[in-house]
Amino acid sequence: MLQYEDSKYTCLFESLTPFTRFLGVFTSVVLCGVGVDISFHHHPMGLYIIVCALLVFFLEITWTVSLFLQVCSRGERRCVCWRWVLWFNGWKKSLLYCGIAAALIAWPHHLWLSTVAGGMLLILAACYALLSLSSSRPSPDSRLLHAHGEDSCDRFDTEVLDDSFSTTESPTRHSRPGQSGGIVLEI
Repeated sequence: MLQYEDSKYTCLFESLTPFTRFLGVFTSVVLCGVGVDISFHHHPMGLYIIVCALLVFFLEITWTVSLFLQVCSRGERRCVCWRWVLWFNGWKKSLLYCGIAAALIAWPHHLWLSTVAGGMLLILAACYALLSLSSSRPSPDSRLLHAHGEDSCDRFDTEVLDDSFSTTESPTRHSRPGQSGGIVLEI
């Protein structure tokens, strides 16, 4: 059996994560536009679509919030509610997105953009299903969020620099005033 690194699909799986993140934010913007348009036509379903768009947007930016929390907390304990948000990732997102997409495609409300937004959600759900299939390898995000050992920034906290300078030779007699005249400084 081939390892992931030996696979010919390495480039696909490496570019799938940024593509999925971009598609997720873009889909939430399109979904919000569909919700506003349906609300503009005085249909009560528009408000629910806007709420779904905000939920999709929130779920799509959780990786940036997680990165920010990891940097701010420096590895300390995270809140329990954020762990629940992080639990809702991968294939779980794809199930939610498929449900929202089914509602948008089944009841288009005389607006062709709702079918487009539903299709975009289905593509996004498929991308998350592919990402969960490829999750057996360590992702760059996990290496970024859980840096320990030599990769951690805290390794510089214990280092002490010596501020004393030593000269290895005396100034030459041909040196001008203000010049070191061949003095080598060591740190």
